[in-house]
Amino acid sequence: MILYKKIFYISILCLAVFIAADDQTVIVTLLPSMVLDLRISIGELNKISWTITSYLLGFTIIMPIAGKICDKFGYRSTLIFSLIIFSFGSLLIGITNSIPENSYFPSKLIWMIIFRFLQAMGGGAIIPICIVGVSLILEKKYWIYGFGLIGASAELGGVIGPLWGSLIVEYFDWETAFLINIPISIMIIFLMYFLPKSSISDTKIKIFDIMIFSVIIILSTYLISEYNGIDFSALIIILMLLVLSSLFVIRILKKQQNFIPNELLNYKSFMTSSIIHFFVGASLIVIMVTIPLSASTIHEMGNLEIGLSLLNLTLFIGVGSILGIFISKLSNFMALIISGCICSIGIFLYSLNISKPPDELFFIFMIIGLGFGIYIVPIHNAGLNKIPEKIRGISSSMISFSRMIGMIFGLSIMTTFGTARFSELVSGIQIFTTNTNNQKEMIESINLAGLSVFEELIFGALIFSLLALFITILSYYYTDTTDATA
Repeated sequence: MILYKKIFYISILCLAVFIAADDQTVIVTLLPSMVLDLRISIGELNKISWTITSYLLGFTIIMPIAGKICDKFGYRSTLIFSLIIFSFGSLLIGITNSIPENSYFPSKLIWMIIFRFLQAMGGGAIIPICIVGVSLILEKKYWIYGFGLIGASAELGGVIGPLWGSLIVEYFDWETAFLINIPISIMIIFLMYFLPKSSISDTKIKIFDIMIFSVIIILSTYLISEYNGIDFSALIIILMLLVLSSLFVIRILKKQQNFIPNELLNYKSFMTSSIIHFFVGASLIVIMVTIPLSASTIHEMGNLEIGLSLLNLTLFIGVGSILGIFISKLSNFMALIISGCICSIGIFLYSLNISKPPDELFFIFMIIGLGFGIYIVPIHNAGLNKIPEKIRGISSSMISFSRMIGMIFGLSIMTTFGTARFSELVSGIQIFTTNTNNQKEMIESINLAGLSVFEELIFGALIFSLLALFITILSYYYTDTTDATA
């Protein structure tokens, strides 16, 4: 295949990844306008976070299904179908505000959560399937370059999202941010017809175990995110989780499950890469959420300032993904160790300086971003090593899937722990007072309580990062250095 054609093909894949990643974060700066237009009451403000959580859930659940579809029908057809679903979901979100109010039907907020989930079902398939496309378009020795570009595109989409959302709200309305996805997706679909076709297999698409696992993820997320003590409903959910989890484990042990190919479980490199990616995702989401939250609450920064502060982090994630290409050429294991060490050092430094405004922490965010960025290439390059082409689609999906599961887990734990811990710390503070001096003391006490919570959350991110590093080191002694994580 001629070089300029390969570059053209990879550019198409990067563009598709960019638009999918952009919608993961664009909603952050759209939420205030959405709250007003959708007439969300004060009592429902805590539920608005589900517009983010539902996207993460849909993004995650579709990955193993998309992998099977990719292996059966080819990556090009799967990408086109995914973009159609993504566009349809974007359209529905864009017209949510026009849905008439009716007491017999769900509220606009509920529709928004449902439509975000549907949109994510299309967007979630794009990144892992594009990684498969890279592995088919490029020779194996050039995979790391393609993976690095895909990773950089995903991170670039993530950083542009909040800034793009701010500009949309400034000059148009929030619906425009979603409706504009439609013409862009149509253009990408047209370009995808130039992509080379891939071989297809006789993979049977069975979703019984995928549905079981999806229900487990949804129930677990709801239980952790909405935890407020053990009541009757919580007991019912816990009982359902125990039954479903037991059934799922039994089917895996008896090799009866169709969640992922049984032969894939025999690749130690794939398994260790997935576990490492889980903890990387959990650590990353805590950092990504803590920065804007601490900036807006403790330091009272504006949306644009927050977006620019996040740019310092996400920009260097992209830089790190490119840097990871060259380090991985020497050794995947070396790249994973370096990224783990850099991440942990950066997060530790952030925990010591979280009292400072994020716009003063450029160097620390640069370190953290580089660490997370370097992870991208070696994890995928390692996890797909030695994997046969016929199951490479599901393999790629599962590696990305593990990171998303980690992000959902990290976000749920963060929400529950942060809320409970903050309530505990402010329980003794006198909230209502007319004395000016007392008001200043109250505000200072609340800020200190919030700062303490953020410090503990960052410590949790550090623990996740260290666990990823520990598993990397541990896997080195049990996996051949030419295998996935070595």
